[in-house]
Amino acid sequence: MFLGVAALLWIIGTSFVVPLGKGGKIGSLDTYRLDFLILLAATLVLIAAAFLEVGAVADSLGGLVASYITHRESPIEEVRMRKIKRSFRTAAYVIPLVVSYLMFASYIDKIYPLLNIVLPVMIVIWVVAAAILFCMVLGVELEEASRLFAENLEKRMKIIRKKENKK
Repeated sequence: MFLGVAALLWIIGTSFVVPLGKGGKIGSLDTYRLDFLILLAATLVLIAAAFLEVGAVADSLGGLVASYITHRESPIEEVRMRKIKRSFRTAAYVIPLVVSYLMFASYIDKIYPLLNIVLPVMIVIWVVAAAILFCMVLGVELEEASRLFAENLEKRMKIIRKKENKK
């Protein structure tokens, strides 16, 4: 929600509001710069809120996946839950990071062009690391769940065989 509002604010602000302020002055201050600083501050606050929001959603999704995979009535171990939540969080933080980069890329290029080469490489490294962590954690959880399912199935089959043998 916050990320969409930040992107919309940035697009409208840089397309309409900031260009309309060109040429105006408040005392010795250009209104163009003041408008841009206000727009930048508001967008950064919304992006920070988006990171918090995405983190909370990722934690919730991690909890749902953990409870769905385990199928147990007993509580899930804290360490296990932290691993799942961390992997979901790391993967989910990619979204606001990429959107933020795309919004500010043209301005980053004006400030220091080398950053537009380095930042995408760092983002790709983050995405690959997040994908590896996510797959490793989910793989371990699915392996555990399938092992428990197989054990449960074997117990049921033994019970069924015992009933058939009594007949």
